Amino acid sequence: MSQEDSLLNDNLKGINNNINHLNNNLNSFNSQLGNINSEIGNINSQQQALDGRMNDMSGIIDDFIKADKEKRELQLAENMQESLKQDLSNKFGYYEEIRRTVLGILQAVDSGIVRHEIMQDAAESLMIKTPNYWLAPAMVAIVAWVRDDREDTERALNEALRRDDYKTTLFFMLLMRRLGRDEACHQWVQRYLMHQDPYRLDREFVMVLEAAATGSFPQSSQELIISTVDGWLNLLTQTDQYINEQKNEWLQFFQSKGSLDNKEYPFLEKYCTNWADLKSSMKKVKLHQFLISYFKDILNTPVDYSKTSKNQLDEILSLLITNFDDEEFELQKKIKLNQQLIDKKKDRRSVKPDYALEKAFEEKTNFLQMLTNVAFIPELAGGTHATQPLAVAISSPWIVEAHEAYTAEYRMNAVTTADLTIENYKISSDSTDEAEQMKVHGEHWDKILKDEVKKASSGNGCIVAITIPIYAFGLFCYLTNPKAKFLGYLIFSVCTGFLALMYWAGSSQKTEVRKKVNESRIKSDEALRGCLTELKDFKAKYDMEDAKASEVKTMLQSIRAEEFLANSRITS
Repeated sequence: MSQEDSLLNDNLKGINNNINHLNNNLNSFNSQLGNINSEIGNINSQQQALDGRMNDMSGIIDDFIKADKEKRELQLAENMQESLKQDLSNKFGYYEEIRRTVLGILQAVDSGIVRHEIMQDAAESLMIKTPNYWLAPAMVAIVAWVRDDREDTERALNEALRRDDYKTTLFFMLLMRRLGRDEACHQWVQRYLMHQDPYRLDREFVMVLEAAATGSFPQSSQELIISTVDGWLNLLTQTDQYINEQKNEWLQFFQSKGSLDNKEYPFLEKYCTNWADLKSSMKKVKLHQFLISYFKDILNTPVDYSKTSKNQLDEILSLLITNFDDEEFELQKKIKLNQQLIDKKKDRRSVKPDYALEKAFEEKTNFLQMLTNVAFIPELAGGTHATQPLAVAISSPWIVEAHEAYTAEYRMNAVTTADLTIENYKISSDSTDEAEQMKVHGEHWDKILKDEVKKASSGNGCIVAITIPIYAFGLFCYLTNPKAKFLGYLIFSVCTGFLALMYWAGSSQKTEVRKKVNESRIKSDEALRGCLTELKDFKAKYDMEDAKASEVKTMLQSIRAEEFLANSRITS
């Protein structure tokens, strides 16, 4: 072996050692780069975990602030309630005593075990304590009538009428019926109806509806009341003004009802950009089921006709003398409204419909509005459940019109097509094209995979394009120029190793890209299928709920007011 060949071999060994050293350095660099990427991944995971904990902590803080605010508001409302009740007791405590005494005297008359002198002393004592209250002389008149003292009866009755003709008339109208004095009751009914203006009825007229609904009037008096009410209805319905007002009341009532469980459609809630519109449509259509239950509860809950007329009238009289005194009306109103607020803050589910509370407390209103108030919240309008079905029955024609208007409006504006955004994929679907949507979705992700792989290869392609001419130059020098043979071999060897490394790196990068794209594709596929499945269920439920509109209409149209007017019963 010549010295030149020996030198060439030593150089080749040196070159190989350098290449091996270069490969080792590249491997070490790749390993370090992998460690750095791993550390970055750990940092990102820790950052995400920290963000999650911060979000959780923020939610806990928000919930605490909200709960604390609600607690303070509830405490304030409860303190106000105690203050209002105390104020009511201080100003009108004697009124309550008179009310209890009146009902006690009526029951004492029934039993006949209390001496006239005791009842007279109690009545006169309370008369002195409440110089302006209409019920005090009315009580004196009752006691004088029981002991057959005509002069004192008339004097006390005139005083009660002077203090409040309207309430005294209503009171004695009910009282005479309770005592079985049908002729006297009828005369008081006539006097009472003369007071009435169907455009500006006092809240106490609810008592008359209550008595009519429970059959507490004699036949002649009940017929007079019914014919009068019919006349009012004809008068108020001659123009659209009053009916339209009540239709709007019912429309607002309808719009405040309906519900949708937020967890019923989790995929749509997450990926549907117009979910609020879909949810609103479903909430509106679910009103029909609410109304079916609401009206059935009103119409099918039986009125207890097993009570005697005296007991029934005692309850109506109790409502009259406790709910309708002008002096304390504002305080009573504030107490009831504040109690509604307390109940709502304690447990929203326990609160009865509180729509139009203010209207229920209006001192004067037209007859149609009074019917609406009683239909919504009879206990706040001054009646009981016995009055509510009668009010609904009379109001049913314009309730039907309001319901038809409500149904037509939501059907015209219904949204049942979902706009979906799943990562970078956007579609609109009504769930009838699931197969086509899944096909388009697959083509979308095929294109993404192709583009991402191409993008991953493009960087290496540029480097390879630059490297190949250098590689060719080295090979040319090695083969054609003996003096540059060593240099050519060196360039050739380095480029070969570099190209091999680039091929390995490119292949690994493509594999990683395919893995990430496929993972995203699987998640997107699951989300799309979930959305389309929920949308199909959504539309089926929507159609099912929408079909119940005819059931509501049929039920309301079948109601007859006569069904809720009990026949008069003999006083017992």
